[in-house]
Amino acid sequence: MNAKRILKEARPLFWPWCVVVLAAGVVPLLPTPYSFEWVSAAGLFLGVPLLAALPLGNEFEYRTLSLLLSQPAGRMEIWREKLSVTGVAVVSAVLIFVLAWGTRFPHSSRSLVLAGAVIAAVTLSATFWTLAAGSTLGGVVLNTAACLFIILSLSLMLWFQSWAVRSRFFAPAVTFVFLGYAGIMLWLGGRTLARFQAVGGASSDDLLLAGPRVLPGAFPGWLRCRPTGAVLNLFRKEVRLLRPVWLLTLLAAVGWTCVTVVWLLHHRGATTSFSTAVVSVGVICTLMIAVPAGSLSLGEERTAGTHAWHLTLPVPPFLQWGVKLLMALVAGAVGAWLLPALIGGRCLFTSSHVWGDRHFGINLLVGVLLLTFAAFWCACAVEGTIAAVLWMVPVSIVVGLATYLSGKAADRFLDFFSSWAYSPIRNLRLDWWVTSALDRHLMTLLPLYTSEFEAVLLGGPVVILALVQSYRMFRTPQREGGRSLVGNLMPLALLLFLCGFLVTVFETLPWVVGNQVPMLVGVTDHAIQRELPAAAQRGAKPPLRLTLDDVAKACEIPLAETTRGWLTGARITVSPDKAHPGGFYCQENQTGYGIPNSCAFSVTIQLADGTELIESYDPLLTGRPGSLGRGHLSVYVRWPGATGEESLWDR
Repeated sequence: MNAKRILKEARPLFWPWCVVVLAAGVVPLLPTPYSFEWVSAAGLFLGVPLLAALPLGNEFEYRTLSLLLSQPAGRMEIWREKLSVTGVAVVSAVLIFVLAWGTRFPHSSRSLVLAGAVIAAVTLSATFWTLAAGSTLGGVVLNTAACLFIILSLSLMLWFQSWAVRSRFFAPAVTFVFLGYAGIMLWLGGRTLARFQAVGGASSDDLLLAGPRVLPGAFPGWLRCRPTGAVLNLFRKEVRLLRPVWLLTLLAAVGWTCVTVVWLLHHRGATTSFSTAVVSVGVICTLMIAVPAGSLSLGEERTAGTHAWHLTLPVPPFLQWGVKLLMALVAGAVGAWLLPALIGGRCLFTSSHVWGDRHFGINLLVGVLLLTFAAFWCACAVEGTIAAVLWMVPVSIVVGLATYLSGKAADRFLDFFSSWAYSPIRNLRLDWWVTSALDRHLMTLLPLYTSEFEAVLLGGPVVILALVQSYRMFRTPQREGGRSLVGNLMPLALLLFLCGFLVTVFETLPWVVGNQVPMLVGVTDHAIQRELPAAAQRGAKPPLRLTLDDVAKACEIPLAETTRGWLTGARITVSPDKAHPGGFYCQENQTGYGIPNSCAFSVTIQLADGTELIESYDPLLTGRPGSLGRGHLSVYVRWPGATGEESLWDR
């Protein structure tokens, strides 16, 4: 083999290989690997077909295939060089993935052999499918679709058998079929390259862009631009550029139909394996439709060099950008969200506890739109569709890390805020006021502060900034490389971090402050419930006095720093309740909340600064054995120098 040609084949694969390794191998090493599990899965199941298709796909993209085939070297030698470089890249990426995730998930030798057969089939069949499609994207799509078709066909054939037969023969059958498929496609790939004739223009060689050859004559005629109607012409152009997405939508429709048929034939049962299959098909279809929907149109225009020419047309750039973004979002929503809902309907959403969530449909739509917009943003920042798709992985990781770190930073800030010597949390008047406000308005505030509202607060400013950046990058010619993308990604990550930090702090801080008084009252009550039964049995006369040490010993967990500070030097006086003036009264608790007895009492907690907390608790002991928590509770405060009392709870 020629060393220079080997280096020439390896150089274009280096950065895509780094991205695949970053997704498949580095993501599990992050602080929260399960938050990015879908990124790792995409890096393996979509990165391997991409690495396998790039050696020939790059020749189609840069129009160098004719020059390559005219070199004084045999086509089989060229094919072996490309295949050897591809094999090294794929095997090394898979090994890194196995080393990263192997200790987290149990696996058997049968599963490893099955995965190896699938990866070998995907790698060895890439030559044939890339030559047949005439592009990198087409090769990835056809290669992945062929493998999914084989798996779904075998699943349908074995689904009618018993569970024992399926569990015993499914993995060997899939392994045998994929090994045979890999051998056949290896022979077909070499034979197709040996007979391949590079003729025609770049666009005519791309199967996914060959609309007039696969569509009825009426559709290409309707999609041609007209002398009038500039806005409609923009929409027609986008529909033509998104033809690969419509083809992917058609393939996804076939896959969802097969899944639905399996669900119906299996007596509408939701087994674990079927739920995993549904989620896997959903993730793969979402990624293969939403990402190309956002990146394909602008990426192909910039690759072909027509984007700068379109900006000189007598159409405002803002209108071109808006139409392109709107069509990308519509294409992603139709293929990745509306399609599974229409074909599968309720059966797909009830086949898994994840899909059965009533909010899942809305969350899935929002996720698809955000994923499509992220791909569109990457396409505005870099040159080419493949570059935009590859940059999706580091962008997703940066966004996920910014969200995760914002939550961690907010938690650290709240911990420091609570332990600070001059923290407002140590102000009992403020804590009392916040606790009273939450107690009065809790039922009104909770319905307003939903997860959707929190998502708007967190992502709204980030999406607005990303929209402004995408329009600015859309109007500006981008150089090759990711310098522009990194420069625009950093402000987005910082804004996302700041929004996440502020949302978490403002969401949690009122509850942290408002929980101080209930915590003080709660630990004291817990200690009293522990001490009163023994006092009642030995006939102790009221009042009963407790100290900080008594409260600390009665609690199973260490006291909070603020609670310990307030109880330092405090006098806790426990008296019988009004219903039992003669002495303490307790009875056995039958509710199983961890407290062996339920006692009625009245307690006054006089803090060191003179503030008095007065509590009366009657758990309806008479005639209601074990009715803990169903009685009457009242808590009042008397501030130093005040004659009256303020009520906190009286229910």
